[in-house]
Amino acid sequence: AYGTFRQSAKNELVRYNNQLGPERAEHFILNYQILTDRRTFRVEAYYKNYKDLVKYVSSNPTDLANAGNGYAKGFEFFWRDNQTIKYADYWVSYSYLDTERDYLNYPHAAIPSFASKHNFSFVYKHFIKDIKSQIGFTYSYSSGRTHFNPNNENFLSDKTPSYQDLSLNVSYLPKSWIIVYVSCTNLLGRENIFGYEHASSPNGDGQFASRAIRQPATRFAFLGLLITISKNKSVNQLPNL
Repeated sequence: AYGTFRQSAKNELVRYNNQLGPERAEHFILNYQILTDRRTFRVEAYYKNYKDLVKYVSSNPTDLANAGNGYAKGFEFFWRDNQTIKYADYWVSYSYLDTERDYLNYPHAAIPSFASKHNFSFVYKHFIKDIKSQIGFTYSYSSGRTHFNPNNENFLSDKTPSYQDLSLNVSYLPKSWIIVYVSCTNLLGRENIFGYEHASSPNGDGQFASRAIRQPATRFAFLGLLITISKNKSVNQLPNL
């Protein structure tokens, strides 16, 4: 697949310069997929070229122009199988991303803070017929993201630790149309860090103090009762859990 796309500049930027043109992206995508009733395999490679990105062209915050650029390239892999293991359904996904942008207030091309180079996910669900229950777990991993550190003269060269999460869920069916659902995230209690906030001015040692941005709670537990109202009493939300 090939395509060219345009996106209008954000309203808060157009307020300073109403002559800004649209930002552009050129996409090249190669995709291969095999689908059967109970298996899915998909792999995709891509390259995206960004042009005319909005960028500050001087120290004046109102001096904007479509002078930025960037690229993104990588591949994605996905495999789902509910045939090999009886009463089980699992899927694996992985993506690799190599990207840089020179836009907004960036002094040069750099990896933006929202981009993670490696992302992996594994989901497994198993239905135990004898006790009318489904047990599932999910493991997610994302490599560290760049963040701005005013104590480092190299722009966006610092990275957060990797994000990792192991979650568990259990579904019990007292009736085919009633599900008691229990889940808990981050079973291992990992202290995931999403970024850092720095002081606006340096301390006596000339360093900008910082604090880590963490998740609000180490773990999150959920207990729910799902009732499906339907003429067909065998219909429920179990495939979506």
